[in-house]
Amino acid sequence: MLRYANVIFIRIFMHSSIKIALIAVALLAGFFAPELLKGVKDSPSSESLSEYCMLSTKTCNSDGVSMAMDTDITRPLVPSTITVHWPDTQAKQLSVTLEGVEMDMGVAKYILSKQPDGAFSGEVLLPVCTTEKMTWMGEISDGQQARKAALRMQQ
Repeated sequence: MLRYANVIFIRIFMHSSIKIALIAVALLAGFFAPELLKGVKDSPSSESLSEYCMLSTKTCNSDGVSMAMDTDITRPLVPSTITVHWPDTQAKQLSVTLEGVEMDMGVAKYILSKQPDGAFSGEVLLPVCTTEKMTWMGEISDGQQARKAALRMQQ
């Protein structure tokens, strides 16, 4: 009878220790998952910045599309105007998608409206971040094609 009680105790204890171990592994995986996924995430990197049209007061050309901004460096929560000349598009508006490089700030999306002169323009208002300087990389799209664009933000 004592032997049978020992077997039951060991089975109960083994099941409890396995449950506790599995819970601990799940908690640790949940804690470290964001950092592990951060390395796997396909986000723009500063190494590939040369592939992007750097938006500034100087016009940048990318496959027949010219783009410029009303300032060389944007400021957080201060609107900046982007102007794009895309001669071969039938689109009535362009979409701008930007993602922070130095810090994950999510994806910022904006619309550039077609102007009477055929150019597209619109305001970009970037959020405040904790870093003093930030690079935003993404694309400008007419719905059919896209051009890579980037800009610098400084507090």
